[in-house]
Amino acid sequence: MNTELIEETWQLLGDRREQFVEEFYQRFFERFPGYRKLFPRKLQVADIEKMLFTAALLADLADDRTDIAPRLRKLGAAHKPFALDGHDLGNFKEVFLEVLAPQLGAQWTPAAEKAWNEAFDDVVIPMMRRGLNGVAAGKHL
Repeated sequence: MNTELIEETWQLLGDRREQFVEEFYQRFFERFPGYRKLFPRKLQVADIEKMLFTAALLADLADDRTDIAPRLRKLGAAHKPFALDGHDLGNFKEVFLEVLAPQLGAQWTPAAEKAWNEAFDDVVIPMMRRGLNGVAAGKHL
């Protein structure tokens, strides 16, 4: 996985990161309206900041993944009451990348797309699934 390219493309968003997250949620709720009920009626600054923090962690992903894995497992565990599964995480990924691509314009290259897909497929989704399945946040990969 090209962690440098993930970080580089995230940094390219610059001060548009908050706008990206807001657009993500808007599109996510349009595409998958069933998820809307899982969120506060009006998204708060804290909701947007949590998403920004998680995306920033992903962008700063270390090759050994030890920094982000506990956070993602904890995030998965926090979503356990909502009975989410891998399909739901895939829906999240789909919209995240769908919104990220036009934000990056010409910088959304096949290599960037591959790097972000690998980040979700190899790290984000498996680690969150561990949290959803009750694997303790302190366990190693």
